[in-house]
Amino acid sequence: MSSPRTPRTSIIMPVYNTADSVVVAIESVLAQTDPDFELLVVIDGSPDRSSRVIREFLEGNPDPRIRLFDNERNAGVSAARNQGLDEARGEWIAFIDSDDTYRPEFLERLHAAAARTGADVATCGHTIHRADGSTLNRPQNSPGTYTGRDIAINYLQDRFTGFTPDKIFRASLFSSVRFATDIHRAEDALAVFQCLMQAKTLEVIPDCLYVYYMGAEGLTWGRVTPVEESIRHTRYMRQAGAELLSTKEGRRALNTSSAVTYLNNAQQALMSDSADSAAVIRECRRQIRWEWVGQALLSSPVMGAASLLLKLSPALYRTLYGVYVRRAYGM
Repeated sequence: MSSPRTPRTSIIMPVYNTADSVVVAIESVLAQTDPDFELLVVIDGSPDRSSRVIREFLEGNPDPRIRLFDNERNAGVSAARNQGLDEARGEWIAFIDSDDTYRPEFLERLHAAAARTGADVATCGHTIHRADGSTLNRPQNSPGTYTGRDIAINYLQDRFTGFTPDKIFRASLFSSVRFATDIHRAEDALAVFQCLMQAKTLEVIPDCLYVYYMGAEGLTWGRVTPVEESIRHTRYMRQAGAELLSTKEGRRALNTSSAVTYLNNAQQALMSDSADSAAVIRECRRQIRWEWVGQALLSSPVMGAASLLLKLSPALYRTLYGVYVRRAYGM
């Protein structure tokens, strides 16, 4: 029996409670101008009609490039992505959320960018489709070629995103990397960092090739992340970037990243009516060290200023963050 064909790219799509959008997401993959891919659709025990909707679509639109994994038990998005990684056959790995879409040139342009320098990872900008129906393009603000430890340091300093879906990765980077199943916010940021610590070259292009559909639930204000989870996230990041701690620049970058982790956790609580919000905010403020704030001001002034304001006045920070959310996300 012949071995399965090796596609250029394996695209992993976890599915949970997205029956109304998943077909559009699948169609955006099938519309790629680079057709050399496989799409691994991993249904994560979804309680809605996602499974039936997908099966009906595939019956009417059979495509051998699509592989469906219909899990009865919900294990979380990290477990679904890990299953996709275990099953992937491609030379490259890409991700898409089942309520978002690719631009038709997503794969073509990112592969072309990676080929120019032999990069191990290529990343692009994205378009936010806001809750009020308007759109906002967010190109990568630091396009160019990054090499060696500069990749990880610039990543930690927020020069490019921690999202998986706006990137393609050489599959070998995931040979020893899987998504942490005990982290439920920014779990992709950790996996991206682990891959970037191995990458020799990263190519960043400004083109907005991924469309992120933002609803109120997309900001996850309904669930406030326990601070213990952010503590684990910070610890895992420091373990992954241990060799960076030997340099002043590396320590500053990791400290900035740690401050941002707790800042993001506090932002959830500030915008939530959860009963434990006040305790979460208080603990996040305590976890952010003044040393980190000073270093964040040097390496990422916006994040540093935000961390400083949260430490000094949570009430004022909430007001300003609310203005930002209304302008950025149409809420």
